[in-house]
Amino acid sequence: MSLSNPANLLIAGIYFVIVGILSFFSLFGIYILTRYGKSSTLALSIDVVYCFLFLKILAESYQTLNLILS
Repeated sequence: MSLSNPANLLIAGIYFVIVGILSFFSLFGIYILTRYGKSSTLALSIDVVYCFLFLKILAESYQTLNLILS
């Protein structure tokens, strides 16, 4: 990823801000599910699956950002 171009730097900055906001809301959602879920085992399994899916989506979007900015 070449960040020497100011436009690329701006795009990468916006990407990381959006990822930060989405991560915060995802953590909040996991907290709510864990705290107020009826079954702790079910809530924990849903949390683990969601975390893996969220990380997979973040990895794919970061790889796409690298391809766009290269």
